[in-house]
Amino acid sequence: MKTRSFQFITAWFLLLILLSGCQESDLLQPKAPRDPNKPNFIIILTDDQPTGTTHVMPTLNQELIGQGINFTNGYVTTPLCCPSRASILTGEYASHHGVLTNRKPNGGAGAFVDTSTLAVWLDEVGYATAWMGKYMNAYEDLEPAGYVPPGWDEWDVIYNGGDDELTRMYLGYSMSENGKIVQYSKKDKDYSTDVIARKGVDFIHASATEPFFLVMSFFAPHQPYKPAERHNKLFSSEAFIEWRPPNFNEEDVTDKPQWVQDVDSALVDYIDKEYKRSLRTLVAVDEGIAAILAALDDIGQRENTVIIFMSDNGLTWGEHRLTTSKNCPYEECIRVPFVISYPALITQPRAESRMVLNVDLAPTLAALAGITAPATVDGTNLLPLLRDDPALAWRDAILIEHWPTGEGFGDTIPTFYGIRTDTWKYVEYDTGEKELYDLVNDPYEMENQIQNPEYATLIAELTVKLAELKGE
Repeated sequence: MKTRSFQFITAWFLLLILLSGCQESDLLQPKAPRDPNKPNFIIILTDDQPTGTTHVMPTLNQELIGQGINFTNGYVTTPLCCPSRASILTGEYASHHGVLTNRKPNGGAGAFVDTSTLAVWLDEVGYATAWMGKYMNAYEDLEPAGYVPPGWDEWDVIYNGGDDELTRMYLGYSMSENGKIVQYSKKDKDYSTDVIARKGVDFIHASATEPFFLVMSFFAPHQPYKPAERHNKLFSSEAFIEWRPPNFNEEDVTDKPQWVQDVDSALVDYIDKEYKRSLRTLVAVDEGIAAILAALDDIGQRENTVIIFMSDNGLTWGEHRLTTSKNCPYEECIRVPFVISYPALITQPRAESRMVLNVDLAPTLAALAGITAPATVDGTNLLPLLRDDPALAWRDAILIEHWPTGEGFGDTIPTFYGIRTDTWKYVEYDTGEKELYDLVNDPYEMENQIQNPEYATLIAELTVKLAELKGE
């Protein structure tokens, strides 16, 4: 009894010490009201989603595209998961932030310097920050296990994808929940897209009184293309149109680099089966978007929230004979869905054809938050474009980069640098091979013009411009 009494008295004594430095008004004063000049930010990120797949997402089309800007020329500078994600967070090209591939020695989460990111910048000016879902490849190799990078207040990130190749990352995965590893089951209630959406909704409700930055990073529609059970039979009717663009299983690739010529043909049966499954995974993402919008309505913050929807890279589905390939310089790999909705600023929906990049997001959100982005940023603030400034001079070329991945098909693609303008694409490989495409008359990139003497002057100009973009 004496021991318990002593513990009770000691506890009260410690509490009095803690409270002694507080005025009564400090204890009773309500939380400071939200700064109306600080918008919220939500990035909804999909994985390996090419353009032309958003038609199965009605909420995206009606609520975000229908109330925002659909950037029809949205691009990533390095068409691979980990480098692109690092570019989103830093606003830097992969050649500058150093994450060149998905794995060691020159890629993966371990190669990422995470001390100066969008999360850190926003956290320093009072934003609540959260990342939900997939982070970067090889995240599980970081120490300590469940590592939480600087700047993140809420961290619910898939740690281990699981051991079942048919369901990995969708079911049976583990997650770092603020550093604690939590195992999820293979039951449909733990379908990762739904879990990420629920966690995002909870974070929004918990952040009603402060500006917030939320990344919802879905694994869909990445392989193994495991849809939620409720969506297993979607798009099964005979009326479903198979994916057959003009460059599907391209017949003549003798004008293309050797790595393309080495591919005999696309795996058509596989594509016809798995393409439908990939679309099914996106339906749950769309339902997650609806849940997020409802949560914003609950706290009265829809008008004050900037929502970005995009993918970390595109994907081929048989184009140029390439079966589910990224890493390539072709439009299918580098062009992605890219949508921004911000009702407080964007009052009329529109399609925007000027080129925008993944590296543009960091400086744009920084500017909207009243922050000056670091000088290391390669991207451009999109705010004048969001305002539809008619006098705006905009970029006329973008940089494309790739390095062999060290694994899989991506390792067969040599290092390349490329430049895409509004009308041309020019690519240089370290093998000495080159590609040149007229994007106006040959949008499917089927006729390499590099040997055409009519374009000698153009090639010389693009060579100089590419060197400038590379900083040479």
